[in-house]
Amino acid sequence: MIARRVAIGGGCALLLAGGTMAQESGPALQSAPAAPASPAPNQPGLIDAISRWLKDGTSSFKFNMQDAQDKLDKLGSQAREATQDAAGAVVGLPNTRMLTAHEPCTAAPNGGSDCQAAAATFCRGKGFRTGKSLDTQSEQKCTSGRFLLEGRAPSSSECQTQIFITRAMCQ
Repeated sequence: MIARRVAIGGGCALLLAGGTMAQESGPALQSAPAAPASPAPNQPGLIDAISRWLKDGTSSFKFNMQDAQDKLDKLGSQAREATQDAAGAVVGLPNTRMLTAHEPCTAAPNGGSDCQAAAATFCRGKGFRTGKSLDTQSEQKCTSGRFLLEGRAPSSSECQTQIFITRAMCQ
């Protein structure tokens, strides 16, 4: 009987101890996590800043490119109109032609080149009365290639610059 009492007493002690433990751990089990907190408002971070910067840069780039294209189109149309006006004026002159030439300009009294006289000479040779120089080209005429073999720059006595008319307007 004593053994029974000890067993019952031990069982009660276990029940009491278990109940106490259950009460102590009970609230821990019963306290379920609170409802999830609403997410924090979207705070700008590095990625948001880079994304915004790229969007703004792209928009600005597109606007600037479109503006530049509009200006180039406007400039092109103005140049086209000016060319048509100039061509119309030249065509309107009686007996006027633009010719390709390779006539050397003569030396002027001041030491420069007189391309107007060369244009007039060229145009008279083609059967016209007068002429005006439109384009010129300069060339170096060298008497010898010795400076090339010696690996040096030519002197003014070895190579002289000569100017030619490449286009003339003849009347």
